[in-house]
Amino acid sequence: MKTIHAIWERENLGVEAYEISMEPGDSPELLKAEEEKLTAAGAEYIVVKTPVNCAQLLFGIPKLGYAFVETVFHVEIRRADYHMPATIARFDRGLTVVQRKNPEEQQRVYALIRDGVFVSDRVSIDPAFGVTLGGNRYANWLKTMLAKGGFLYEVLQGDKPIGFFVICRKDEKTVDPVLMGMYDEQNDRGMGALLHKKTLDTCFTHECGRLTSTIVSNNAKVLRVYVNAGATITDTLYTYVKHLK
Repeated sequence: MKTIHAIWERENLGVEAYEISMEPGDSPELLKAEEEKLTAAGAEYIVVKTPVNCAQLLFGIPKLGYAFVETVFHVEIRRADYHMPATIARFDRGLTVVQRKNPEEQQRVYALIRDGVFVSDRVSIDPAFGVTLGGNRYANWLKTMLAKGGFLYEVLQGDKPIGFFVICRKDEKTVDPVLMGMYDEQNDRGMGALLHKKTLDTCFTHECGRLTSTIVSNNAKVLRVYVNAGATITDTLYTYVKHLK
């Protein structure tokens, strides 16, 4: 078991948060003891990630008051395996990708994210947090990634930005399309798959042999696009959360 003090969530969510990664041999009793230590240290919110197919964790953790919120899929696409299905690619007409380096343009994207681009992630659906705090969290995360050398892009339909994505380099051979979102998914139906196509196409304009990414079950449509484009699932985790105060 490994515990991290997620100090960045103070600014994002206003709570003292900890993230715990459990191993197949760990037990609910071990988690309970760790929770008692963290509570004494002032913890208010705990996120627990576990491997799948561990019956003692799957059935034991909810008994400790944790809520299951999502399944996490780690995926990989190698350059040689990347192929966007023709059913998606044939609709890629008139869309352009623009990198946003100007701070004013970046601030505009932050503002759009805070307005509510993300509504189905584990923070936004949590009654203790909600969409507003979820948007603040994602905007702050994007700002941090750009400060560390990430690349921000927008996808335009004509002159209209319909969404954004950010690519970060993990190592010399690997990039990661860490975050992407549609600005107006309600009125731009059918464009989501094209946003993902543009994201993956742009990843492979960078010097890399593969891309890796993390997809959650609350957005299963993304997983389908990635698998159809040549992705393999490299790991699967369950995520639980608990509010202590």
